[in-house]
Amino acid sequence: MISRNKLKLVLSVASVGLLSIVSASSHAGRSVRTDSSDGAFEFLGGFWGGDNTLFGTPGNEIRTQFKLNFGDARGSHYYTVCMSEDGFLKFVTTATCADADFSLPPTGNYIAVFATDLTFDTNFGGSQVYTRGFVDQKSPYKLPQAVPAMRFWWNGVSLADDAVLNQFEIQIVLLDRSGDTNNGNFDIELNYGNGDQVPVSGTETNTDAMNAFQGFKLGPNSSGPTIGPFGPFDSSGAPIRFCFRGGSRKPC
Repeated sequence: MISRNKLKLVLSVASVGLLSIVSASSHAGRSVRTDSSDGAFEFLGGFWGGDNTLFGTPGNEIRTQFKLNFGDARGSHYYTVCMSEDGFLKFVTTATCADADFSLPPTGNYIAVFATDLTFDTNFGGSQVYTRGFVDQKSPYKLPQAVPAMRFWWNGVSLADDAVLNQFEIQIVLLDRSGDTNNGNFDIELNYGNGDQVPVSGTETNTDAMNAFQGFKLGPNSSGPTIGPFGPFDSSGAPIRFCFRGGSRKPC
């Protein structure tokens, strides 16, 4: 938890300009992708390599494994991903992330899965996890259909103002949709919980829960902020997904 980052919803809304606030629907979505073995692929459609796990840090710094096209002057581009402990990714063109890139409210190009003041209790396994892998979103799952993916997982996270430290899971998955051309086409997948809602039932009126939002701003493309709660979802649900082709958001 970064105490200086306890900025509330009015700042979060300001960071996304004139976007309207909407409420989340619990009728679509899936729980976080935890599958890690080749045997799990047959049932869940994801195959992942070794985890890069951080404990008790304000953020994680990762280079994108495939190009992303946000529809701005850069076109298809490799980015540095600043994975903030506070539930969002920020994409920068510098080789490293500055402290401000991990701070609330997110600015510039970002994706927020549940952006608010969060904390990890490392005594109970709370961590930030980044993994590369492959995902096939259509059953029956087949490896030749799977596409490269990057999984950003906030594992065992809690609301900073929750004295009980109820833990939950949130996740962003980026999928390469370039068809091996590296043209910057990609999908965003937002996943919540592990059979439970986010935030944990009974904590919805917590200040950090009320300030939490889902959304993105990528070049001229934007969505949200959408306010939770999200879920409960399970592993058979259809992901909350946003698709980008040629730098523009398209129907999935």
